[in-house]
Amino acid sequence: MVAIIISIVGSIISGMVLFFLQRFFKKRTKRDEERDKAEERENYLILKSIDAVGKLTYANAVAIRDGKTNGEMHDAMESYNETKQEMYEYLLEQNSKN
Repeated sequence: MVAIIISIVGSIISGMVLFFLQRFFKKRTKRDEERDKAEERENYLILKSIDAVGKLTYANAVAIRDGKTNGEMHDAMESYNETKQEMYEYLLEQNSKN
């Protein structure tokens, strides 16, 4: 009789342990997936920012070479400002989550 009770209690305890471990790992996996998505977005925005700065640098070089500003400078500045605003919004979003 005692052996049956001990085996039932052991089964219940091991079942509870497995349930809580499974729940822990599901939460951890979900958190890791969210972090990976955020890192992907961050990397995308960083590359976009580098491209915008490159366009701006190129437009500056052309303006200095030719001695006048042109349409490239205006487009580069717009691209830079858009990317800067997008990065700012992303950083605000990430900081609000923490």
